[in-house]
Amino acid sequence: MRFRVFHRTRYVYRAPVRDSYNELRLRPVTDDKSRLEFFLLNVNPPARLRHFRDNWLNYVHYFDIPEPHGDLTIEAQSTINTTNPYADSRPTGVGFPALKTDLDDMVVPFLGGSRYVDISPEVWRLGIDIRDDREDVFETAEAVMHHIFEHWTYAPNTTSVTTHMNEVLNSKNGVCQDFAHLMIGICRSLGIPARYVSGYLYNGPDSHLRGAQASHAWVEVHVPGKGWYGLDPTNDTLADERHIKIATGRDYNDAAPITGHFDGPPGATTALQVELEVRRTDG
Repeated sequence: MRFRVFHRTRYVYRAPVRDSYNELRLRPVTDDKSRLEFFLLNVNPPARLRHFRDNWLNYVHYFDIPEPHGDLTIEAQSTINTTNPYADSRPTGVGFPALKTDLDDMVVPFLGGSRYVDISPEVWRLGIDIRDDREDVFETAEAVMHHIFEHWTYAPNTTSVTTHMNEVLNSKNGVCQDFAHLMIGICRSLGIPARYVSGYLYNGPDSHLRGAQASHAWVEVHVPGKGWYGLDPTNDTLADERHIKIATGRDYNDAAPITGHFDGPPGATTALQVELEVRRTDG
């Protein structure tokens, strides 16, 4: 599938602020399943954009605005081609013993706790119950995804981007980033490396997918010998060509689309306006 994505974020301040510094993870990933054809990033007030690769190899743009300003607008436009990672088959056939022998340095960080993910005895017990007698790594991850979809309620405006996994575990409510954190915690408790994915989701005219109105989040699990594969617990579906990946990390803190800070009076931010359009252009 070929998509054009337009993403605009605007911050309006109660009083002028200054010394604003921001990091942006808005550039779609190019890998063996997706190809970025075009990307344009603009900020207003105008600022010089620089970039680097972070610890998780995400493409990060950053800029600073020292002068006083009353608002900040960030616009990202991209064109990208995607293919279905599961077009040939699901990565089944790998048992749990492989998780103890086939791990490299880029996988180990996705096994423990992180800022929004906790590996507690309660989570481990839930993971054991979901796993049951399964011995296949990917089939177990799918079972975790199904369980979250069946037992948790999608409830916008009940949590925030800083909500911890434990709160979602107890409330049984949340949105895409909450379900991603919960699935990551359960998978890691079972020894399955799992990472957070931020990106976009195409909701076609015949689809009824949740979380497509804003930046979306899902999970990738590492299957030894086969690589990383995405699962979307919000929609109980494999992450296929409709999922446009932007960044990955241990949790939301590593992969947030926009982070930053500024100097200004307390409570200076008065409004956040977000526009997102994901349009299919290949018919």
